[in-house]
Amino acid sequence: MKVLFLSLVLVFAISAPAAAGEIALMDYSGFAWEDGGVPTSNPGDVLAITAVALSYDAAFGVDPGSQEVTIYIYDLTSTGEVPIGLDTFIGYTGGHIEVYEDAILDHDWGVAPPNVQQSTFTNGALLFEGDFTDFVLVLDVAGTGVYEGTIDGVGGTAANICDGLSDCAYTFGGAFNRDVGAQIPDGYDLQIQGTLEVDASVPTRPTSFGSVKSLFNN
Repeated sequence: MKVLFLSLVLVFAISAPAAAGEIALMDYSGFAWEDGGVPTSNPGDVLAITAVALSYDAAFGVDPGSQEVTIYIYDLTSTGEVPIGLDTFIGYTGGHIEVYEDAILDHDWGVAPPNVQQSTFTNGALLFEGDFTDFVLVLDVAGTGVYEGTIDGVGGTAANICDGLSDCAYTFGGAFNRDVGAQIPDGYDLQIQGTLEVDASVPTRPTSFGSVKSLFNN
């Protein structure tokens, strides 16, 4: 299992999805927390993410009357840390994503997760939901890093974007910072920003870890 995971994160470190074939894109920002905190990720620790969409393509079919689109991710279970060079790789199993559109602008990160205001990220109409087929987080010595996962869409009004398309995939990825003081509410570990993408084909191109981070920091 460790060899398989090591192969996975090495592939992730030297490749990145190409823009060609992009069908729909949703930009978001938010916060994440894990049992015991990050960067110390022990096997069995669970990562959760709450985020708000900043923009989204028409293909997602968001109701024009919606005031917010929120993202809730849960049950990502850590397989533990794997150090490679100066970086730390963390693989996860399981995980579920839900995206909601809401007529009321009411999201509230609260303090000290488990988030007592979690319901403000899961109210409204279900736009999309899916199960993660893989997820990896890469942490560098500066306390920043990137993450990416592939999703099997199983429900919601936007789960049919891939219908009739070959090699179609939903991916959730981005960059994060940790320990940045007041920018992170109490109890959270990471400040995140990234994209939920739908691609008809996902070729890769050689790149460096620094280049991968720059893709999500632009």
